Amino acid sequence: MAARTKRKFPRIAGAGICCLDHIFVTPQIAWGGTARVEEYRVQGGGLVGTALVACARLGASCFLFSFLSHDEVGAQVASELAAEGIKLEGVAGIPQGTSPFSFIHVDSRSGERTIFHRPAAGLERAVLPDLGRIAECDVLLVDDYYPELALAAAGTAHKNGVPVVADLTVSLSKCPDLFREINVLIAPRAFAAQIGYAGDLPGALQAIHRLGPETALITLGREGYMYSSVDGRGKGKAFKVAVVDTTGAGDAFHGAFAYGLARRWEIERCAEFAAAVAAIKCTKPGGRTGLPTLPQTIHFLERNGRLDWSDLKAG
Repeated sequence: MAARTKRKFPRIAGAGICCLDHIFVTPQIAWGGTARVEEYRVQGGGLVGTALVACARLGASCFLFSFLSHDEVGAQVASELAAEGIKLEGVAGIPQGTSPFSFIHVDSRSGERTIFHRPAAGLERAVLPDLGRIAECDVLLVDDYYPELALAAAGTAHKNGVPVVADLTVSLSKCPDLFREINVLIAPRAFAAQIGYAGDLPGALQAIHRLGPETALITLGREGYMYSSVDGRGKGKAFKVAVVDTTGAGDAFHGAFAYGLARRWEIERCAEFAAAVAAIKCTKPGGRTGLPTLPQTIHFLERNGRLDWSDLKAG
């Protein structure tokens, strides 16, 4: 891969879903029962959308490539992203379509969430955005919500020596060629079962390498994470925090990892940094409310991190 200029404030592109989340917090109850809503909020969500917000809060310059309709939902999603400083020239319209949204139930006792999602409609009339600005970036984040967009964006990045960090949600059949364009795949434990390695995480990491990515990382929730790269294997613990809401924790991890990669950190350092950002996020309700700034993350790592982060504080 071609050498890239090291920037203090990296440029990060994202190609994938941005949507609107309706988040309500109640105790978990049996189906058919009734519970009092303890908190309710509406805010932007989506895998890549939220990951880019995490990057922007950390100080990166961010560019989004996605699809939104010119409806009320799309207007709110775009407004929030623009307020975070994310550039939206790469968001294509969905003519006579609808923007995606989700209802998310957060269990007030555990912080775990259940998602009910309505996908975008009318995508057959949408046209892929111009992806040229990806070549100017240090890292590309992709998810597989829009497979054609993900593959085109990852291909553009690959041709221009831009590393690709992926958050893939479903089966290999959705976009099998995408794996060969990915440098870093960060997947939840359930992904290991999907590829036939339930209970065998080392085997799952090797299987991910065979699919194409040179760096593989599996997140394990409260148990931390495991990773494998050309530099070796490792694992890390999750930071202990008072969990309020896990919505967006994975997105925060992906975004923060991409931020570290854009600053050309080693994989171990990227992973611990990402775990810290995800942990801080979980202390506030909503997928984006708790996303920290860089100084907040440094302060957290100085108190809780295993690695030495003093150089980051110095700039």
